[in-house]
Amino acid sequence: MVLRPGKHLVRAPVRRVASVSGERRWRVGPGAWALGVASLAASLAAACADFGGSLDPTFGLPDVVVAAPTLARDIQPLLDKRCAFGGCHSEASQQGGLVLVAGASHGALVGRRSSLRPGETLVMAGDSARSWLLAMLGDDDARRAGFSRMPLAASPLTANQLATISRWVALGAPQR
Repeated sequence: MVLRPGKHLVRAPVRRVASVSGERRWRVGPGAWALGVASLAASLAAACADFGGSLDPTFGLPDVVVAAPTLARDIQPLLDKRCAFGGCHSEASQQGGLVLVAGASHGALVGRRSSLRPGETLVMAGDSARSWLLAMLGDDDARRAGFSRMPLAASPLTANQLATISRWVALGAPQR
């Protein structure tokens, strides 16, 4: 279909109407509203999606299990590339009230309750099995209690990346 000047994409075109005060206003038909709402929904979904199409499952990050991971060297690069810079957990978007950028991630995760499941702790220092962050990143649907795996609309973290985060948590999730 080719859209030509004077033609409308939706059946209910935008049209000028006179108001009570005599000034001219524009009225949008229901089809245009539906198109607008659909466009807004798609834009919001894309804000958190990783549509870069990276064929590299590591996203350019190391894919090794780190024996003694640190937040700055091993964990924060994962959080930056897979969680914060994609848009979902940046300063601007703060999905679920969670900011995972450098300088904020430790305080946002360690010992904090989940906004999705208030009975869960995001990172329980020393106990990776009881940390909601690892449940949300992992592939165990039952453990996630029906919530979608993170990162949304993107490939999952690799097994080695998950193991590195798990070790960091098991070691007490140190800030340094």
